[in-house]
Amino acid sequence: MKKKLLILGIIALVLITGCGQGSKDITVKEEKMVCTRTGNMNNLEMDFNYEVYYEGNNVNKVQTTEKITSEDTSVLEQSKQQIENLYSNFDNIENYNYNVVIEGNTLTSTTDINYEKIDIDELLEIDSSISQLLNDDNKIDLEKITQVYEQTGATCEKE
Repeated sequence: MKKKLLILGIIALVLITGCGQGSKDITVKEEKMVCTRTGNMNNLEMDFNYEVYYEGNNVNKVQTTEKITSEDTSVLEQSKQQIENLYSNFDNIENYNYNVVIEGNTLTSTTDINYEKIDIDELLEIDSSISQLLNDDNKIDLEKITQVYEQTGATCEKE
């Protein structure tokens, strides 16, 4: 009899705990915002695209594609070197990935930053200016990153 009560008690506990977690956990759907910027400068055509994935006001991930087109291959090579030098500081940070390639007359730079998994403190050691993007929860703030993109001339739209 005691054994049956114990088993019933355990089953009840599992059911209550499982149901309780489901009712407490309000699922926030991940959403996407796309920021774009194009322009011409010194015979360079620029086409920049920033995809920001977020939940609430916390940014989960940012994926960027920046394309620079020029007929002057030396300008593209110089730009590639500058971009690689900039990103090389982040080489040892997990969940911060970048790639820079030149194909024909177009340089394409891509980054994929997973802010859900990245070590923010490690990131701050390399670039302390990132602290300006953090909210009180030490997460990248959607409004703050949107302001940065818009200040550089990008147009941002939530999908």
